[in-house]
Amino acid sequence: MDITTVVPAYNEGPRIADVLNVLTHIDYLNHIYVVDDGSQDDTLRQAEKFDVGIVRHTKNLGKGAAIQSVLNITDSDYYLFIDADLIGLNSGHIDALIKPLAKCEDIVMSIGTFKAGNKTSVNLAQEYFSILNGQRCLRGSFAKQLPDLTWTRFGVEVFMTKYAAVKQDRIFYPALYNLTHYKKEEKLGFRRGFLYRMQMYKEVIYTYMTYKKHIDVP
Repeated sequence: MDITTVVPAYNEGPRIADVLNVLTHIDYLNHIYVVDDGSQDDTLRQAEKFDVGIVRHTKNLGKGAAIQSVLNITDSDYYLFIDADLIGLNSGHIDALIKPLAKCEDIVMSIGTFKAGNKTSVNLAQEYFSILNGQRCLRGSFAKQLPDLTWTRFGVEVFMTKYAAVKQDRIFYPALYNLTHYKKEEKLGFRRGFLYRMQMYKEVIYTYMTYKKHIDVP
């Protein structure tokens, strides 16, 4: 079983080491790639401390482009997508994402759902908008069918989910207990974090409104 893990990262220098420390100690993750998507902090330097492949964008192209960059240079049985700002990640969460696909050939994608302990706002967001969760495992054959993701930016999760729905492919939603992430406001401060969040929502809504133009619907 060949697994490629993709960690998109933009200005995640203070947080990415915690995630990579977990991933690089899981022996069945064959290939791990960090995509430094035009970071202006020490994300690249932190990633270089680990035995991972690194793809570097000289400017910020967005999460969709980061994922597409790795899809373009690899060919694996499974693709695991993990965010660089997770809190509480462990090998059990990785197992929960991969095992459903390994056990059932009808499942093309798993989408994790945070069960984040005392982070009430995160739990509520997950209850109603789990489609946005970036912790996913895709069957390789499904990943390679996807149209180019470069344009999607933060809407990439919406696009992948909608693509599966259009193709009537099966998705599994494993619970990821005691796993959460830093909110934009925690990373950037309230004002900058709020503005960044609004930009994220804009990209998500744009993808939701236009995804059909990028899918060959029978």
